[in-house]
Amino acid sequence: MSSAAARKSLGTNVHYTEKLDDGSIFVSRVPKTMPEISLADLPPPVREYKPATRKPLTDELKHAMFKLRNEDPAHWTVSKLAKKFEVPAQVVLMLAPAPKSRREAIQRQADKEWEKMGYKKRLIRLNRLRRRLMW
Repeated sequence: MSSAAARKSLGTNVHYTEKLDDGSIFVSRVPKTMPEISLADLPPPVREYKPATRKPLTDELKHAMFKLRNEDPAHWTVSKLAKKFEVPAQVVLMLAPAPKSRREAIQRQADKEWEKMGYKKRLIRLNRLRRRLMW
């Protein structure tokens, strides 16, 4: 069966057919070889690629980050420190963790929110936590 006959009989975009050793016919709907694509054929980029340029953190900057976090942890959150020092949030979490008093205040607030929740909402949250633990 020729390629043209295969196209007519199947009613699809057949690029080529091939007769196999067992007598069956292999029909491909994709080209055997992909056309070469040059950069001129591609659409223009949406935005320019800029590799991340990070300045190394000196000991003074690390100490300043730690000091700011301990002085006013409610104001100097992880995201604010990350923006100020131009580092990822994970770096702030490692270098300047929240003081114990701040962690306890956040836990108390979460406990208050938990107490306000009704039975159904608590059950939904607990089930969500259980599912997450099974990942």
